[in-house]
Amino acid sequence: MSRSLCAHCKFSLSTCLCEDLSVLDNKLKIIILQDPNEIKVSKNTARLLTLCLSQCEIIVGETQNDFSILKQLPITSTALLYPAEDAMLLDEMCTSTKTFTEQLSHLIVLDGTWKKAFKIMQLTPLLNNFKKVSFASIPQNRYRIRKAPREDSLSTLEAVAHSLALIEHANPAGLYQALEALNNKQTQFMPEHVKARYQAK
Repeated sequence: MSRSLCAHCKFSLSTCLCEDLSVLDNKLKIIILQDPNEIKVSKNTARLLTLCLSQCEIIVGETQNDFSILKQLPITSTALLYPAEDAMLLDEMCTSTKTFTEQLSHLIVLDGTWKKAFKIMQLTPLLNNFKKVSFASIPQNRYRIRKAPREDSLSTLEAVAHSLALIEHANPAGLYQALEALNNKQTQFMPEHVKARYQAK
């Protein structure tokens, strides 16, 4: 029997996050290319971004044929958030980085495991048209309920929140509040010995 979902946030009624959401009026439009496997993950944070950002769109797919939107994005004012060797580091704000970020209109973000994100990159040559951006260092991971294989991993929400803070100096507090609510709601019914694994350090 399927769970009853909140009509607005689409989380289960027992983990509804509506009271914890606030909307950030971001100017930079976030384009999320989401691996299909992420749709079924109840702890996926991309859905939270669509609820907390005024400019955010999710496109589900795996290959270039699924992401026709890429052909419509302006190449000179669109960046791809991806940790490539030639990526521009957003937190090392030199003159060239400042000049580039000031004219950005779109930021592409890949939503999936590292393996799936790499697969999307390989099957979507159009992504190579856009300048890649990344971070020299990342903030502490706040996403306690989904373990990542790498220490330097951030959830999609955290990566976008950090990007918006660096690119347009937005206050990401509302995004982190929603993430903390997700952490708490998803662990509230766990046995104490299981919940202890997810407690903030």
